[in-house]
Amino acid sequence: MRQLNGLACKIRLGAVCSVFLIAFICAGSACADDVTYVSSIHWTEVRDVQVVGDYAYCAFINGLVILDVSDEANPSFVSKLYFTGGGQGIYVQDTLAYLADGGAGLIIINVKNPADPDSVGSCNTVGDAYDVFVQDTIAYVAAHGNGLAIIGMSDPARPNLLKIHNTPGSAYAVFVEDSLAYVADYEAGLQIVNVKDPNNPAPVGSHDTPGTARGVFVQDSLAYVADYTSGLHIFNVKDPSDPDSVAIYDTPGWALDVFAEDTLAFVADGYNGLRVVSVNDPTNPHLVGTHNTPQSALRLCVVGNSVFVADGNSGLQIVGVSSPASPTLVGSYDTPEYAYEVFVQDSLAYVANGSGLQIVLVSDPDNPDSTCTYDAVGTAYGLFVRDTLAFVAAASNGLHIVGVGDPYHPSPVGSYNTPEYSYDVYVQDDIAYVADANGGLQIFDVSDPTNPDSIGSFPVPSVAYDVFVQDSLAYVADRDSGLQIVNIKDPGNPSFVGGLDTPGKAYCVFVQDTLAYIADQTGGLRIIGVSDPANPNLVGSYSGTNARGVFVQDSLAYVADYYAGLRVIRVTDPANPQLVSSCNTPGHGLGVFVAGEQVYVADQYSLILLTNPYYTAVREIDDGETRPSGFVLFQNYPNPFNPTTSIEFLLSESGRVKIEIFNILGQRVRTLVDEHLKPGHKLVDWDGKDDRGKEVSSGIYLYRIATEEFSEAKKMLLLK
Repeated sequence: MRQLNGLACKIRLGAVCSVFLIAFICAGSACADDVTYVSSIHWTEVRDVQVVGDYAYCAFINGLVILDVSDEANPSFVSKLYFTGGGQGIYVQDTLAYLADGGAGLIIINVKNPADPDSVGSCNTVGDAYDVFVQDTIAYVAAHGNGLAIIGMSDPARPNLLKIHNTPGSAYAVFVEDSLAYVADYEAGLQIVNVKDPNNPAPVGSHDTPGTARGVFVQDSLAYVADYTSGLHIFNVKDPSDPDSVAIYDTPGWALDVFAEDTLAFVADGYNGLRVVSVNDPTNPHLVGTHNTPQSALRLCVVGNSVFVADGNSGLQIVGVSSPASPTLVGSYDTPEYAYEVFVQDSLAYVANGSGLQIVLVSDPDNPDSTCTYDAVGTAYGLFVRDTLAFVAAASNGLHIVGVGDPYHPSPVGSYNTPEYSYDVYVQDDIAYVADANGGLQIFDVSDPTNPDSIGSFPVPSVAYDVFVQDSLAYVADRDSGLQIVNIKDPGNPSFVGGLDTPGKAYCVFVQDTLAYIADQTGGLRIIGVSDPANPNLVGSYSGTNARGVFVQDSLAYVADYYAGLRVIRVTDPANPQLVSSCNTPGHGLGVFVAGEQVYVADQYSLILLTNPYYTAVREIDDGETRPSGFVLFQNYPNPFNPTTSIEFLLSESGRVKIEIFNILGQRVRTLVDEHLKPGHKLVDWDGKDDRGKEVSSGIYLYRIATEEFSEAKKMLLLK
């Protein structure tokens, strides 16, 4: 948070992310060894910013975003890098950006070309990295519970942790001037540390504050401390061994950061925005001007007559202060809205978020590409995609049906304004079932998607959050009343079958065979037997998760955990579920979808792509023939089968291969393979389940292989 040659300044909050985007993403213990981060899309909650020349470097909750601010009235996007640590603080010096990345420590990024930033190195700071300040070849990191971490940066690719200096509180921010480090140490106020010898830092002086110190800036022997609930605290540090309290200016909000320039102090005051305070007489600070930002001012920096505010979920706000008494908005760059749920079909991920329906091309998981956001539906909480139609639960705007045949140009098809607040939707045959909050279960005939017709409804005791349909039963996650089971054999006349209350709040339900899996918030994962739907019974539970979403496949429950990202729980023995893997994502896990070798997590702040270590991939058959002479699809075996069968095929050329299962009506049931394969003799299994993990009924099915050069289909018989 200082000016560098009149061109750069910084604002701080805490931490950014990991290194070497894929290979080292778990360096901060974010993921188990078997679950690895692949990539993500979206970015929200800007927490810190530093401006250098024409560029604003923004630390956001899962990485770094670089904006062009040469035209402050119209800032534009330049580039981004995703990490999983949870972006908190940033410092830019020369061609390197230093990101404080929570549990992943300090990340170093080459920004010589702002359009193509590249990870260089990282260093574990032991404590969560909340802020960073760089002087010469030393980086000083506010490492929260572990105090001040001092890191040698003579070789940025191999940063060296020199020393951890424990402070009495929790280090939130650091400012270095000459040979002194000033630490905003939360409950322990201001701490001053001598860092003349970085290998042997020594405490010099300290002063408690009435609030909790969150930010610090030093100018002309005065230390300005953003003291949270107690506003701005000014100290005389001419004698650093005995800092003297000069004055306190109590702001109306939460003082989170401060930047001083000449006779003015600029305070990021949380939900009260920007406060401009005159410190011409430091013993008598007084308010000069204010500007309310849309969200929460977390950090700020000043360049010339502009204040750049990291405003949380409202992104970057640029405020003109040529007249300090009348700060005015110059420009802004808003971030995308929250991601609530994700649905994957073929090589497209459909994301329900605060801006509507976002469609993301994920054929290359390392580089997901957002095709567009369809915002005509308003806020989207849930969705279900079938072929070329997306059914969107659009909160107060009810049910919307969107044509997605061209994912770059989605178009409105039909809609119905439900009585309450649509949270989720499930489509079976030509019927759409909507979890409509206090409106319970709403049922629509969508055989004509341009004109959805309300044909039935069923009230639930609490708030309908989610719905899953299997055969003639609808399973409703009913927030305060747990699981509600509704008979929908006659959709126009639904009736109550049974229910079971859960200890937490039921947010999501997934049904497989005779078990219902409930994401029960603080109640964790609840597994309920529904073989007798009139008398559902608790079979087992896993309490070590704050569950918001659940997807079950191959005896594994993938749980979106609000605080811990993704939890993978083995449910082979449903009475004794066991945690087998996890990955701590930077945001809050709200929804999860499993498709092939990828796990997609709606992480509130972004869509996260993770590798699925439990995916049964296409297997090679070693028959001594490295390159077959042609393309061949063999008859499955066994046939008839129950429930698993194997499909063999020969490929003579490399290319993308798709193998799909269709029912006798020609409706796609499952996509088994959709990936680039090398030539050879291959085999893949089908377990008799559809894309949502539900067992299909007995009957004749078609399996079809398609490449650029070859297409063939064969019949098979599932006989139970």
